[in-house]
Amino acid sequence: SIPAGRRAETVAIITVEGAIDAITKHSIERRLNEVNARGIDAVVLEIDTPGGDLVATLEILYLLRTIAPANTIAWIHPKAFSAGTIIALATREIVVDPNGVFGDAAPIQGMPVVGLRQMAPAERAKVEAPLLSELVHEARRHGWDEKLVQSFVAVDVELWLIENTATGERLFIDGKDHVAIFGEEPERSRLDRLPPAPGRDPNTGFLPGAKMDTNAEPPPTLEQRAADIDSVQSLTSSRPNPSELNPSEWKVLGQIVSKDELLVLRADEAEAYGLSSGTAASDEDIATFFGAKDVIRLNETWSEAMVRFLTWWPVRGVLIVVMLVGFFLEMAAPGPGVFGAIAISAMGVLIAAPLMVGLAQWWTAGMVVGGLLLVAAELFVIPGVGFIGLLGGACLFAGLVGTFVSPDPLGETTRSDILLGLAVTGSGFFGAGVLIWLLLNTLPNLPISKRIILGAQVGGRGSNSVPPTHIISEDLKSIAVGDTGLAASDLRTSGRVEIHGRIVDARSVGGYIT
Repeated sequence: SIPAGRRAETVAIITVEGAIDAITKHSIERRLNEVNARGIDAVVLEIDTPGGDLVATLEILYLLRTIAPANTIAWIHPKAFSAGTIIALATREIVVDPNGVFGDAAPIQGMPVVGLRQMAPAERAKVEAPLLSELVHEARRHGWDEKLVQSFVAVDVELWLIENTATGERLFIDGKDHVAIFGEEPERSRLDRLPPAPGRDPNTGFLPGAKMDTNAEPPPTLEQRAADIDSVQSLTSSRPNPSELNPSEWKVLGQIVSKDELLVLRADEAEAYGLSSGTAASDEDIATFFGAKDVIRLNETWSEAMVRFLTWWPVRGVLIVVMLVGFFLEMAAPGPGVFGAIAISAMGVLIAAPLMVGLAQWWTAGMVVGGLLLVAAELFVIPGVGFIGLLGGACLFAGLVGTFVSPDPLGETTRSDILLGLAVTGSGFFGAGVLIWLLLNTLPNLPISKRIILGAQVGGRGSNSVPPTHIISEDLKSIAVGDTGLAASDLRTSGRVEIHGRIVDARSVGGYIT
């Protein structure tokens, strides 16, 4: 017998794979909107993730409460650590792959190359607070044990499992609760064997204690669900007061979480502790779970995968190098503007990809474009000022760093976003500088150099004179310092000039010449 609140004709499986980030949030939102537009009455979040971004996770929780169908469950297939566990606990029910595992949701801070960083106690407490608030809220909504779900996130927490000898009711307690109930410190020894799962309700198939909808009333509308974003304080705890429990009616089954670990559960443990409603190994099992006729899959699109790749920090670092080197070659070498087109394309990707998924704001694009315009003004319009070029470079650098920072300036991850932006952008500028230096010192000696970098420098209107030793071509020996030439193309600051009827490559050292 399948409970009325779970039964569905069509089930949509939304895959959640890889690290949780802003792209994941946007992708889930798109697919949930598609579910609503198609009138699908049940959703399964198929989760396989090592964890991910805190801000994106909290935004996904908001989506699950506001636009997801009420009949939304999580399928841990096969793992859901950190952010994946928090997302799973926000759904109506959880089913787990027979070999699945989930848990270990404590916040951590990592940096590229540097790796994980130890968080100070005060910093950790500040980051943990919203997660614990969300978990307690979900536990009270679904009838799960509050202290059990908190042990996924909170460190230095010990838990024991006790059972009522008469009713079979189970309760998770910490050390203080143990003293309040039994009047003594608990014995710190792990469970010798896993307690069997409590018996299921033969009429509903649910585990006891799970919050369920056993009537056929229609689920709440999206507007009603959006208005039901309650705080933890608005939902009262169903846990009994430990000091009011009769110690003779309760027995300790054993310790399940020690002080030096975070809660991680296998499929059988999750079912025994009341967090899982069962196991599922395939789409057919999911269909049976809902009593559904059709199961469809809604995966990420190729464009979402592409945006994820383009916003990956190593790729963004390479794009910064390509952009800077491309602009340098465009200014240093005459030609059809291929290098400039490549540089502009790289800049467009650097700006557009983060904007598409909410990782950046429009002011960052303005800073990047404004910085390039100021640098161009220094080179072509008012050369020699210096200050304009430095200001442009600073704006360009700041704009690129800004593309790494989330729109919320007071968010918990802003500091790490800024550090990541500084590291990647700084590395990109350094790498571009090294590559430009190598080009200047290597390419002039190669046969292809005439196609990329000028092999001769001559004077022109508005330019300074160049020593004859700079003329390296045999064909140019008849051209001497002081000769007059005509710009055959715009010198930007490089181009072509006509001297004594000959067209030669040249670079102006005094600025732009039309």
